[in-house]
Amino acid sequence: MKKTAIVLIMLSAAAAAQVQASDLEYSVGLGLSADNNHIVGSSDETYIFRAGVIADESHRFLGTYTFSNDSKLSKYMGSYDYLYSLDDAKRFNLVTGVTVGYKYQDTKALDNKGHYVYGGQAGFNYRITKNISTEIGYRLLNASSQESESYNDEAYLTMDYIF
Repeated sequence: MKKTAIVLIMLSAAAAAQVQASDLEYSVGLGLSADNNHIVGSSDETYIFRAGVIADESHRFLGTYTFSNDSKLSKYMGSYDYLYSLDDAKRFNLVTGVTVGYKYQDTKALDNKGHYVYGGQAGFNYRITKNISTEIGYRLLNASSQESESYNDEAYLTMDYIF
């Protein structure tokens, strides 16, 4: 199932490659999230690693890995975001998008430890300099699970390097 999530991320990257190379920016970033998975409760220390492509300054394709040792949670996600600029310099941006991926949680409370997830996110992105941005947002994911509460939400804060 992890292979499917990797394929989804690669398809997102391939779609971004259709844009001319001069219109592309690449990004890598780190972050923290307050992850509430509704099965074992909130996770302390949930880390985010992400990398992607920004096309035409407004279309972003990201591959994201989220990990929490505390709740034994791993998420592999691919997402598309639209960045709506609030100023002419494109430093202040509203972000909205969709996400698909795979979530694995090694806990005794779950019979099925891994399942596909899909959902959306919204947030605010601030481009500090030409090469550094920060983002705060909220993501809601639904899971392909038989659990009565098969959703996951998180608030996140990231810092990205753009090149």
